[in-house]
Amino acid sequence: MKVRGRRALSPSVTPSTKALMIGLRQIGDARPCFVVAELGVNHNGDAETAKRLIDVAVSCRADAVKFQRRDIQAILTRAAREAPYENERSFGRTYGEHRVALELPDAAWPVLKAHAEEQGLIFFATPYDPGSADFLMALGVPCMKVASCDVTNLPLLRHVAGLGVPIVLSTGGCDKEELDQAVRELWRAKRQDFVLLNCTMAYPAPNEDSRLSLLGTYRRDYACLVGMSGHERGLAISVAAVALGACVIERHLTLDRTMRGPDHAASLEPEGFRRLVRDIRNVEAAMTYRGPKAVLPSERAARDRLRKSLASARAIPKGQAIERADLTVKGPGTGILPRGAESVVGRRALRAIPADVLIERAMVEGLA
Repeated sequence: MKVRGRRALSPSVTPSTKALMIGLRQIGDARPCFVVAELGVNHNGDAETAKRLIDVAVSCRADAVKFQRRDIQAILTRAAREAPYENERSFGRTYGEHRVALELPDAAWPVLKAHAEEQGLIFFATPYDPGSADFLMALGVPCMKVASCDVTNLPLLRHVAGLGVPIVLSTGGCDKEELDQAVRELWRAKRQDFVLLNCTMAYPAPNEDSRLSLLGTYRRDYACLVGMSGHERGLAISVAAVALGACVIERHLTLDRTMRGPDHAASLEPEGFRRLVRDIRNVEAAMTYRGPKAVLPSERAARDRLRKSLASARAIPKGQAIERADLTVKGPGTGILPRGAESVVGRRALRAIPADVLIERAMVEGLA
C-alpha cells in the first residue's frame, strides 16, 4: 500500500496551516510545542496522589496532563487476569488484581479534570477500550490518545475516530504496514485532525532506539503533525525532537522514580520535567529567526571588540604612498576591514600616521 498518494486527504493539515485545535489551544508548526505530562497510572490508583501530580505538572509549566483508563474485564481474558503477578512492582497477586488496583474510581475523574482545568491545564486521557472512550467523551475531554499497543486495534481506533475529538496516536511497537493501516482507518473516518507520536515501546527505551528520523518520515508519508512520546532516560532526545519539528512532546511524570508501579522507572521526576520544559522553550526561541544571515544587535559589541582592522605596521610620513609593508591587521574591528587593503595600498597619507594605530579613512587620500 502506498500511503504517499493520499496526501490530498489532509485538507485541515495543509502546508499553509498545519494546525489543529485541542480545546482552546492551537497545536502545530510555528506554534509553541504542546508539552504533555503523562501521569498515566503513576498515581497508583490513589486520587490524592493524582491531584498532587497535577499540581506538580502545573509547577513544571506543562501544557496538559494525561491519564489512562481501562476496563480490565473488557481488555483482558480470564486467563490473563488470573495469571500470577507477584513482584516488587505489583499491586496484586494476579495481573488482573494489579491492573484493577491502578485504576482511579469513576467519581475521581470529574474532580481531577476540574482541578487541572482550574489551573490552566488541558486534561485528557488514553482509553484502552470503547467503554472507556465513551466515559471520557461524557466527561468532556477535548482530545484522546490511542496507545501504541492499540495501533492494530482497529475496532477501538474506529470507535475513537467516530467520537469527533482530535486524536493523538502513539506508534511504538508497530511496523510500517500496521501504521499505514491505522492511518488509513483515520482517513476513512474523514479524520485529519490527528498527531502521530514517534514512540519506542520499551521502559526505559535505549537512546539508540529513539529513531528521531521517523519524525520526518511521518510528515512525508502521512502529511500530518508529528510529536514524540519518550520513554528514554534524560532529556536530550525529547529536546532534539522539538528541533526536528515535533509539535507535541509527551513524557511520563512521577513524584519519585523509585515508587512501586509499572511506569515510574521510565518517568521524569519534577525537577527533570521542569528542565525539560525550560530546554524546549529555549530551543523554540533559538528557532524563531526566519531572515537571511545578518549581524544581530546582540553581536555588535563583541564583533567590534574581537574583529580586526587595518593598522599601521610602522610610521607613515604625510604625503607618502602607502605600501603593503606599511599595513598589518590588528584589533579592534572598528576601522577599515582587512579585505579593504587593496583600496588603501598606493594612496597617499593625508597626514603623518604613527606606528601601531588603526588606519582611518580620513588618513588616506581618496577615502576621506
